[in-house]
Amino acid sequence: MPTHTKSGYEIRLEVLQMAMGLVSERYHQVCNQMQYAAEKSSEKSFTLPTDTRVADATAIAEQLYDFVEKK
Repeated sequence: MPTHTKSGYEIRLEVLQMAMGLVSERYHQVCNQMQYAAEKSSEKSFTLPTDTRVADATAIAEQLYDFVEKK
């Protein structure tokens, strides 16, 4: 069975995709909680949280990649 060795680029891309998924899920959970709280309190609108997903994902990806890179 042929074995494909992933390049550093491919590994970093996968780690970044995982981090972006985590961060996006958290962001949407917070948005949903805020919407639910607004509806429950009869508010007509609510302010979305600051979108820092790219910066947060980059920071998490760096942490994950550092972990993967350790021997």
